[in-house]
Amino acid sequence: MIYKTIFVTMSLFVTLHSMPACSASDMETNTQSFSVKLGASRVIFDPASNGATLTVTNPQAYPMLVQSQTFDEDMKNKAPFVVTPPLMRLDGQQQSRLRIIRAGGAFSEDRESLQWLCVKGIPPKADDEWAKSEGGNTAKKVSLNLQVSINNCIKLLVRPASIKGSPDDAAALITWKIRDGKLEGTNNSAFYMNLSSLTVGGKKVVNAGYIPPFSSKKFDPLNKGVGGSVQWKIINDYGGESRSYHADLK
Repeated sequence: MIYKTIFVTMSLFVTLHSMPACSASDMETNTQSFSVKLGASRVIFDPASNGATLTVTNPQAYPMLVQSQTFDEDMKNKAPFVVTPPLMRLDGQQQSRLRIIRAGGAFSEDRESLQWLCVKGIPPKADDEWAKSEGGNTAKKVSLNLQVSINNCIKLLVRPASIKGSPDDAAALITWKIRDGKLEGTNNSAFYMNLSSLTVGGKKVVNAGYIPPFSSKKFDPLNKGVGGSVQWKIINDYGGESRSYHADLK
């Protein structure tokens, strides 16, 4: 899953000279959306490696600044990684690469650790002058620009080489039971189980999220009488969806 945070800034350009009041028809509103496309929905990072790379593309017809940061699992504190370049100009329709390098930190050697890589497209600086008519006179219309910047955050999964197997194989080992009226899933593997779908008794569990390694997670309360088989799918290392798994409630 890719998390997107939207930043909105509004710029209103006004004349430096006195002018008649403008009607609603004299107001031009332009909305521009600024985002970049990432080459993957997750980065698998070996903590003993020299780093990992991720492609970034500017799909717009104009240049943007691309800002990249890493965060801990809580998405509040900074993660011990350096992204180079942390800020760069990327011309329209062009592609470049980000390099993620470890800069310290202590990570578990027997399980994955979850960090986040957030990449934001920053719009070019807006024109701060009135639009001019052909004769050089001040235009009669006010320009209202609504600029929307989108921050794409993807999982940065720190996976030590000591972990064997794959998330697809480990997903079959998840066990399920009802506890206190809630569905509880237990992940018996060293991998994060990123659930793309989850149903119990044919009822879909919304926003299932993920189950950390060697941990259990409780989901929303179930309707009375719901039971039977649990079916689930996970998101694999390539951002795709795994096969369907199923198990009976215990």
